[in-house]
Amino acid sequence: EDARSITKTGVLKEAIETCTDAATREFDISMQKRLLKAASFGLHFSFKDNEADLIMGGSTEGDGVEDGTMPSLAAVKFTAAARKLRTLNALRDPAIGFILTSSQFDQITATGVIVRLVAMKRPALASSVSKYMMLPKNVQLFARAAKAAAFVATETKMSDGETAQAAIRIINEEDPASMGQKQGSSKSINSGGYASVALAASEAGRPGVANLLLMLESSVADKVPALISTGAYADAMAVAAGARDPEFIFFALMEFEKSCQSSTDNSTGQTKFLSTVVSKFSVEGYNTLKKYMETQTDSKPLITLMLKAQRIVSAGSLMARKAAECDDSVEAGNNLKEASRLFGLGKDKTLFHKSIIDDQIELGKDLELLKSKYATSEVFPAKSSVVDMISGIIQHAAVNKRESHKLMADAEKLAKKYKLPEKRLWYLKVKAFGESGQWPQLRSLADSRAKPPIGFKPFARAAIKHDQATSEITRYIDRVQGAEERYDLYCEAKAWKKALDEATKLKDAGRVGNVRAICNSPETQQACDQILARLTS
Repeated sequence: EDARSITKTGVLKEAIETCTDAATREFDISMQKRLLKAASFGLHFSFKDNEADLIMGGSTEGDGVEDGTMPSLAAVKFTAAARKLRTLNALRDPAIGFILTSSQFDQITATGVIVRLVAMKRPALASSVSKYMMLPKNVQLFARAAKAAAFVATETKMSDGETAQAAIRIINEEDPASMGQKQGSSKSINSGGYASVALAASEAGRPGVANLLLMLESSVADKVPALISTGAYADAMAVAAGARDPEFIFFALMEFEKSCQSSTDNSTGQTKFLSTVVSKFSVEGYNTLKKYMETQTDSKPLITLMLKAQRIVSAGSLMARKAAECDDSVEAGNNLKEASRLFGLGKDKTLFHKSIIDDQIELGKDLELLKSKYATSEVFPAKSSVVDMISGIIQHAAVNKRESHKLMADAEKLAKKYKLPEKRLWYLKVKAFGESGQWPQLRSLADSRAKPPIGFKPFARAAIKHDQATSEITRYIDRVQGAEERYDLYCEAKAWKKALDEATKLKDAGRVGNVRAICNSPETQQACDQILARLTS
């Protein structure tokens, strides 16, 4: 009758919520039960009374309650309060001693309570509470992993395999009978849990258990740090490389380097570090370390790494590049000597590379000799090649005419010493004479042989390029073999009458028409028209 009278006043819902809240604030268990029973009676009374505004909830679809009932806010709050009270009572037990009020519990949150229980070394209780409170899966996994970690740290009678299996059952919350059926599917679900238990096993001196657990870990972010903590750096590198994760690859490298340097002196530790990277780490680890070392100013560690990996060509090429990029001639020379030494380690396989560097070193000596001999450095750049040096010598003859014969003799000696091909030397001379304006010397060179090895075309092009007189240009073109080439050169030199004569000899109306189209001489154009008329008649 009291319940009916409360219902009529319209405050039944408020009465239920008041009893529920009062129960959570009570420490006396018997009083908690009385208040919760009162709230429960009110909920059931309302449901049986079938009020329009059901406190227990209403149907989500259809007309009948059996089709599916959505619990009301009061019902949900009652259930949550009951769960919280049971948890608080368990925590307040003298054996636990974790006393909290309802308000404190709400401030800490259920997840915070689980963390504190683990810190209090009550992982079993934390696991039970997280499951009972239906906390998020990751929180439940954290609690189960803490429970499994405590187990492997204290268990001493079981073998490594048995201990690992027991820990896996705790993590997966499985019975021994169902262990084999669900283990594969639980790897991804319990990602991260195996790694934390493996760390505890490693710290407890059970590396075998740690290895068995880490085999099941699927999270790279958890597995790599765990393997590093257990000292399995090569395995950590393999996992990071398999995941194609550059950050974890670099992390594994740096942690291994720290470990090597902390165990021994710096030089010995560095040697151990580089040797292990080359011999035991994956190629991704080597390449990552190489890229990192390339950013450092000191190239010695990188050279050492390359040599340990038998990358002799790469090591020598690195020093050769440093020599090419160096502005100091002394330092560049030392780098070249080091490159020659490195290439020498490869013996027959790098003989060609060594010979090139040795020639460059010898060229540097010749360069310094020429600078002192002629008391000038302007025509001999600091990083001259053989071609640059010979070109500089020839062009310097235009300025130092008194020693032009000596300069030409030195150019011939350099070409012979470094085995410069004959045609290459002739092209070089023609270009140098043209750029320095030594046209008498160019004519003498052209007349020195009845048929130069490069022909007369380069001579003609040099004269055209530097705007020489038509007579100077045609004296070379007239000696070019091949009417087609002579025609092209005459057109390039804008010697239209000569070009028209060659086109007429070839009886090529197209070439005649081309001359007519591009020349500006009315006389030549009229001659072209006459020749075209003859050729097309």
